[in-house]
Parts: sequence; C-alpha cells; structure tokens
Amino acid sequence: MLAVAAGYVRYGDASGMFRSPDLGHFPFTAPPGWDAGLPAIYLLWACVVLALYPLCRWYAGLKRRRKNGWLSYL
Repeated sequence: MLAVAAGYVRYGDASGMFRSPDLGHFPFTAPPGWDAGLPAIYLLWACVVLALYPLCRWYAGLKRRRKNGWLSYL
C-alpha cells in the first residue's frame, strides 16, 4: 500500500506498477526515477515504525487486559 501511495505522490498514477512491458520484467517494471536513496528509505522506515507504535501499544494493552485465546491469532 505504501508503494501505491508513493506512486500516486511521485507520478500521479500507480497503474504502471501493475503492468509490465514483457514477461522478462514480470510482475512490474519500476518507472524511471523510482529508486530512492538509502537515507530516504531509512526515513520512511522510521515513519512507519512511529506510525504503528501507538497501535501496537494499544494491542499489547488489550492482550494484557483480556485473556481471550483468539487474540493470539491477530
């Protein structure tokens, strides 16, 4: 989902991610300029971790409060 969002932000369209010019480049061919530098990848990784932290903390609290077995499958 992040890749599709990045495609819309950078190119205004993400349909190129789901097409390939030939079977040698299946399942998709990255558009020109798609690759980002390592510092940008680290920044994106840090943003994703920070965005997911509150959700993980909430879920850990939920598992601590409730002892339902089905929670172990989520």
